[in-house]
Amino acid sequence: MIIHQINSKIYWEFKVKQAEKIIEQAVNIFRDNLALAFSGGKDSLVVLHIALKIKPDIKVVFNNTTVEFPETIKFVRQLAKEWNINLYTTIPEKHFLKAVKERGWANHENRWCCNPYKKEPALKFFKENRIKAEITGTIRTESIYRRSLAPFKEFKDGFIRVNPIYDWNDKEVWEYIKQHELPYNPLYDLKYRRIGCWCCPLNGITHYKRLSKTHPKLYFFLTRFRPLHPSVRILEKSFFNLL
Repeated sequence: MIIHQINSKIYWEFKVKQAEKIIEQAVNIFRDNLALAFSGGKDSLVVLHIALKIKPDIKVVFNNTTVEFPETIKFVRQLAKEWNINLYTTIPEKHFLKAVKERGWANHENRWCCNPYKKEPALKFFKENRIKAEITGTIRTESIYRRSLAPFKEFKDGFIRVNPIYDWNDKEVWEYIKQHELPYNPLYDLKYRRIGCWCCPLNGITHYKRLSKTHPKLYFFLTRFRPLHPSVRILEKSFFNLL
């Protein structure tokens, strides 16, 4: 039992040190042409905490898709103030719900929203600020694509994505947060696993069942788009009789 605890402690300390070294290498290579993507979620929170110890003035980019949870907006702003973060916020040209009226909701076959509301605002910021590499909080366990992650990933255009905690899991992320007593997004205490766009149709029934209880005003607002939103239609038919 003691040996197991010793091994676990050594392994954990190694993973934290490895994350620090990955960020240090990125800072040494890219200097001021480096940015850190912060979503307000637990994974990027850990990476942000580590990065600020290495480069306190690192450019931190928060992508406001116009449909972020109110708690997320408040948390990001409050943390930026308390930690003295060099924060930049990107915003798309058109509000998401206005685009929905024109194009309909995205789905698994047609995820039209990701480019104009996530990728393009970030790419615009990178170009304007000559950013050549981005530090992310992506962890390997999140999807099939993410299981193939490496510390540094280069894309066809030469852009580099840096993944300091690529081999961490959720338990280890929470352990770091607990160990360092970090403030975190209150949405996690409401049992949300993902804290991205509150009205994403890809979230499924469970998300919207929870939303109707924790954020009834947002859910009621969303019912105005009921004919366009598959998850809301199914939810009201299967679980609720709200209207």
